[in-house]
Amino acid sequence: MRTLTLGMNVSLDGFVATPEDGLDWMFPNFSDELMADTQTLLSGFGTILMGRVNYEGQAATWPHQQGPLADIMNAVEKVVFSTTLQTADWQNTRVHAEDPAVEIARLKALDGPTLGASGGATFARYLTSHGLVDEYRLTVHPVFLGSGKPIFAERTALEPLTSTDYPNGVVVRTFRPKQA
Repeated sequence: MRTLTLGMNVSLDGFVATPEDGLDWMFPNFSDELMADTQTLLSGFGTILMGRVNYEGQAATWPHQQGPLADIMNAVEKVVFSTTLQTADWQNTRVHAEDPAVEIARLKALDGPTLGASGGATFARYLTSHGLVDEYRLTVHPVFLGSGKPIFAERTALEPLTSTDYPNGVVVRTFRPKQA
């Protein structure tokens, strides 16, 4: 049985994007060490799940990039959950318009590598509220946004697994949902 890891970049005050979906606050913090660790993580995923908004941003970027991270993102199987997107032009991508929980349960039941998921905030909150996430990988950036889009919409108890501190103040924390 496969597990689902949700990876998100988060501000110190718990937001994954500005109110206008801005992400520019995180990019100055992507050190070589963080990028190498992210590459290692992504190379272990057999499939990456995402919502439409995140897909559109990534599909506009990765096919035109070169390098190891671009190679991983372009080669990995991707499933986009959307009721409005009809087709996906990015290689190795398919659109799923039905209930994400049903498709994710089907994917988890298959043998194979870990499933990865990335935001945006709406898709991340859906995964969390439906109990679909087995592990959270939160990349916490040393910035307060003051307002924005949160990853969690309700109280969610987490059990810490690992923590990696980077010299620039970024901390990557992995958690799993705490069992009641």
